Amino acid sequence: MYDIHSHLLPNVPGDDGASSHDMTCRMARQSLNAGFSHVLATSHFIAGEPYGKREDLLISARVISKFLQTKGMDLQIVPAHEAYLMPELIHHIKKGEVILIANRYLLLELPMSGWMPETFSLIADLQELGIKIIIAHPERCSAITEKPELAVELIDSGAYLQLNLGSLKHPSSSTGRTARKLLKYKMYHFVGSDAHNDTKRSPQVGDSLEILKSLTRQDYFEQLTRRNPERAFKGYEVDNSFDEAWSSFEDAKLSATVMLKESFWKRLEAWRYARR
Repeated sequence: MYDIHSHLLPNVPGDDGASSHDMTCRMARQSLNAGFSHVLATSHFIAGEPYGKREDLLISARVISKFLQTKGMDLQIVPAHEAYLMPELIHHIKKGEVILIANRYLLLELPMSGWMPETFSLIADLQELGIKIIIAHPERCSAITEKPELAVELIDSGAYLQLNLGSLKHPSSSTGRTARKLLKYKMYHFVGSDAHNDTKRSPQVGDSLEILKSLTRQDYFEQLTRRNPERAFKGYEVDNSFDEAWSSFEDAKLSATVMLKESFWKRLEAWRYARR
């Protein structure tokens, strides 16, 4: 399986991932134990902030991969950036400072709170450069949890969505509810651990993978964890379609509300009849 979102590489400037070589090795073993054979090591890129340079990340990934092999751990580590969406990002991409997946796919992070009015225009500008956009953990974005239809608009614009596996473990939270809504209609195209360390935010996502299996059919599970990321890693085209049965999240809420009201009046009528 493929984990396309992990802060695995150690001591990367501007990144809040692994803090030491030893931690990276522990995270690598946890990734293997979870069933991953490939990890996309995505360090943060925020324009104007310190970041991991392309050459340094490529060297770090190679050195760690070779070291892991000497320990009997065959984990393929591919470096890339998780880039934060802002107007200045395009300038840095044109300068070749941002690492893309197979020089084609970009893992893009949206603001956690609020919504940038220029989001879709900036995505269109990136796409004009021939870049395929993968939106990192959309279920964590407050604008999308409040209005899930934005996820549909992102897909319609040509973007892909990446699920944070850990989001599935919290079904009562807004993040968990949104994740399950999007998953229900096959709106995700990739999954990732978004691991940052070997403790609270580790790659030990076996439980979450089991939840994912229980919520999806086998073919879709394989698509999310193997087929789509394998194609992206090779720079191939990935289908970004979703379940056409989708109509409106709000309609579903309205329908549930109407059913609840009808149920109430039916119970009330039955109670009145019994009192006669």
